[in-house]
Amino acid sequence: MSAGGTALASLAVATLSGAPAAGPVKFEAHDIDPKLPGAYAVNTADFNNDGRVDVIANSLGARELAWYENPGWTRHVVVSDTAQIVNQAAEDINGDGFPELAFQSSFAMQAAKSEGVNWIARSQGTGQPWKAEKFDAFPTSHHVIWADLDGDSKKELINAPLVGAGSLAPTYDQDKAPVFWYGQSDWKRHTMTDSVPGIIHRVRAVKWDGGNRDAILVASFEGVGLYRASGSGENMKFEKVLLTKGHEEQAPRLGASDVGVGTQDGRRFFATVEPWHGNEVVIYTGSGTTFTRRVIFDKVAAGHEIAVVDLNGDGRDDVVANDNARGPTQNNPNAPVGGVHVFFAPDDAAKGEWQYMRIEDKLGMNSCVGVDINKDKRNDLVCGGSGGVVRWYENKGR
Repeated sequence: MSAGGTALASLAVATLSGAPAAGPVKFEAHDIDPKLPGAYAVNTADFNNDGRVDVIANSLGARELAWYENPGWTRHVVVSDTAQIVNQAAEDINGDGFPELAFQSSFAMQAAKSEGVNWIARSQGTGQPWKAEKFDAFPTSHHVIWADLDGDSKKELINAPLVGAGSLAPTYDQDKAPVFWYGQSDWKRHTMTDSVPGIIHRVRAVKWDGGNRDAILVASFEGVGLYRASGSGENMKFEKVLLTKGHEEQAPRLGASDVGVGTQDGRRFFATVEPWHGNEVVIYTGSGTTFTRRVIFDKVAAGHEIAVVDLNGDGRDDVVANDNARGPTQNNPNAPVGGVHVFFAPDDAAKGEWQYMRIEDKLGMNSCVGVDINKDKRNDLVCGGSGGVVRWYENKGR
């Protein structure tokens, strides 16, 4: 969930606990960038310290990374002449009001073809060029997030390569993949795990146990693993609990593609897209580390990411599943079209009916983030994907 989404959801839980589910809301689409072919990942942050949430998006087909200034969506280039930028994550780690930006380039799905360069870009102030520095390279570096692993208020950077060196198409299950972390003092590579089978698709930070430490959820061929750190600094050690095996079939149709955590009347649940690039939206309810699996939808054409965010202000987090199907082509005129699937939470996440709405049915969308773009106290959705656009869906309420 985005920072804005967390604040709104917390308020809703405090004021509406026990109230009935509110159901669907209306959305109005607005283009931020109508021409970003192959858009891959979107995120949000206040890049110019003006109090508004801005948007950043990257494309594997573009040789630059840019952010878009709210509200007019003026495009600002962070780096240029950089190939295969696959992911990015923003965080103000030095407290100057301008976020630093971690990003990954030179990506390919096989280690032999992927340098996997990891960068930190630093803003030099409004209107000034950014300064980007390479700090590591590891083949197939694919997903990056910030997380406070040891609870010291200084976030570490997490890098999840897609596959191990020996994993090859079409099954990608011949090797194991690692997850790394880096401290801000020296950006030295440390290993969280080196034994995740097959593909790691997404890693997510979550306050699983309360307190100041972030735990890490890893969505992979293995399912969803929960990694908790003990100790501090270079002495951190990690314990893993496998929360679910996810979809169980033959590779590459197994495990989970992404995971998001939400609450409903104070009770935790998590949602996944399964299997990798799969067709199922799944809700897990339970407690501790024991959860029951429930498929609520199985018609996603090409699932990729999931967002968990309260869209209607009822204190129950809703679920947004991206569908990155590219649609009909000359060679495949009957191919499905992707989009954005939204599921509004019921009174009971475990047994109730999640109300379905498709808010995009013409363009494939790879990634969505829930955040209040226009300061109307409603969480909107910012999305991008194979449809070649970056778009925000304004939440108009009921």
